[in-house]
Amino acid sequence: MRNILLSMALIAATACETDSYDTGTGKYSYTRADFVEAHTDGKCVIKGVETDDGIRLSLYPEAAPKWTNRPDTVYRALMYYNDKGGGSVEPISISPVPVLTPRPEHEFEDRHTDPVRFESIWLSKSGKYINIGLYLKNGTTDSGSERHTLGMMRETTTVNDDLTRTARLRLYHDQGGVPEYYSSRYHVSIPCDGIDTDSVTISINTYEGMSEHKIKIPDRMK
Repeated sequence: MRNILLSMALIAATACETDSYDTGTGKYSYTRADFVEAHTDGKCVIKGVETDDGIRLSLYPEAAPKWTNRPDTVYRALMYYNDKGGGSVEPISISPVPVLTPRPEHEFEDRHTDPVRFESIWLSKSGKYINIGLYLKNGTTDSGSERHTLGMMRETTTVNDDLTRTARLRLYHDQGGVPEYYSSRYHVSIPCDGIDTDSVTISINTYEGMSEHKIKIPDRMK
């Protein structure tokens, strides 16, 4: 289970796809937000990233967040930054984005589908990821050991009338005893390079009922 589920003391994100703020004259007047692949060097320092638009950016100053604890690794992240021009940016904040690789349903000991509040879903411009925005109910307890657990279950593969194939996925969510006092916004990403079908249908259990979303997988990712 360790390899297919992600237990998280989650870090809330506050942006959706790509936001630009161009009013005012303060330090954050022109701050942007992008989903990126962040590359660490041999000392776990992020010197450069690649955005979902396929743009490579150099960080100045370089960033070394506590969660980048593996050298020479690519991390999925949401980065706020100021564009300095010429491909150089000043990072304001970099938050990890959980990557949920679909795994066969039988590999999950339990099939928790505790409800979430769905916000959005879209295919990244690069075609590498399906991004999902959602809200989870949170709260604190005396022990502080409770954690949300997320995963992506692959249930079946169906053949459509036009002979294309669709993988049916379902969001795994275990509330894990976390109190439901307030909602916090998060994002997760599903990598497309391991999906061998023409499309996916993703089922997400929400407080309003089951939500289903169909996404076409780019040919170059199959």
